[in-house]
Amino acid sequence: MIRSAGLCLSLAALMLSACGSEPAQPGNDAEDFAARIGGAQATPAPGTAPAPAATATPQIAQQLPGAAPGPFARGTLTDPASATCGAPLMGPFIGKLADQTTRAEIAKMLGRTENLRFVAYGSAGNVNPDPTNPRLSIMLDAQNIIRDARCG
Repeated sequence: MIRSAGLCLSLAALMLSACGSEPAQPGNDAEDFAARIGGAQATPAPGTAPAPAATATPQIAQQLPGAAPGPFARGTLTDPASATCGAPLMGPFIGKLADQTTRAEIAKMLGRTENLRFVAYGSAGNVNPDPTNPRLSIMLDAQNIIRDARCG
């Protein structure tokens, strides 16, 4: 009985000492952080430079025939599929004032006035670029300057 009481006391003391201890927390220095996120390979050997990460050179697609120069935007004059509405033909008019003379030149180049609209600044929310649509939308800025041409 005395032996079992001593054993119980020993067990109780052991459990109490374990209650106050916390698991070791990792340090907050660079080596501990690197070990947590990347393992041992994250830290180079002393005296050696770290190896650069592998990178891929970005590839830029070749401009397709019939597209206007500039970054591709679906349905705009930089989309070769937008030839259905004549948007790529509008490149020379970008940056010009959309006065009556310019509008007449555009109509002459297109060979039509139907399915042609000039979209004033602030109303572009109604234009949905669609390269398969035969309607040509000429986008104007606040000063009535032609900024883009879109099918749809």
